[in-house]
Amino acid sequence: MKKTLLTLSLAIATIFASAQCTPDAQFSAPGIYPDSATGLSPAYVGQAYNEVITIITPLDTSTEISGTTVPVTILTIELTSVTGLPASFSYDCEDGNCTFDGGVTSCAVLSSSSPDVSELGLHQIIMNTTTMADAGIGFPIEQDDVIDYYYLEVLNGTTSTLNQFNDLTFELKGVFPNPAVNNAKIQFITGTPEAVTFKVYNLLGEEVDSKTIHSQRGVNTIIVNTTSYSEGMYLYSINNGKQVLTKRMIIKN
Repeated sequence: MKKTLLTLSLAIATIFASAQCTPDAQFSAPGIYPDSATGLSPAYVGQAYNEVITIITPLDTSTEISGTTVPVTILTIELTSVTGLPASFSYDCEDGNCTFDGGVTSCAVLSSSSPDVSELGLHQIIMNTTTMADAGIGFPIEQDDVIDYYYLEVLNGTTSTLNQFNDLTFELKGVFPNPAVNNAKIQFITGTPEAVTFKVYNLLGEEVDSKTIHSQRGVNTIIVNTTSYSEGMYLYSINNGKQVLTKRMIIKN
């Protein structure tokens, strides 16, 4: 599977790790699971948090050298730093090593023993990665990337949404941030796992984005890349075949 080094580094950038974890066997394609569209599960005040991340590092990719696209072999992708985590949260890569070899399947865990009320809210996670690859030119090539579109939300565990919904719940939340710049995070809650259609329209009623989401029971997260959107107001909706819910968002470039 060929990808650019940048795309590869974006995929690997959500690594959070711990010494004890088991990769999810349902995934086989290179990437990080949950992916950016699914996002991280929310955390709740006073409740232990433990998010297992499955990491499948590609073995090969392609990149541009002196204007020519050439195949390369991934040697390693290293998570060099993670900032923006609430104070009680931590990551510790498997065996203490945050460098992942090309072609390897591994896993990681982001955890907190007990988030407190001072951590309530949405936290943007900033990650830095370094990719090393062999392009057959006698020395490895290196690329650094900064990833800034993942978010971790800490909610009030005593009045959490999860404690209030039932099998009939279908609820659409507001967008964050609003106005959105480059990426928008949208959450919805469903009482049962189901296929949900997500769409975005401009004010002329023209569809500008559409995707099917296989939701899980509880809070689901959608990350929308808005870099191709013109500035202005848009409508976004979710449809589970029984209800259509719509809200507005503003895009700024």
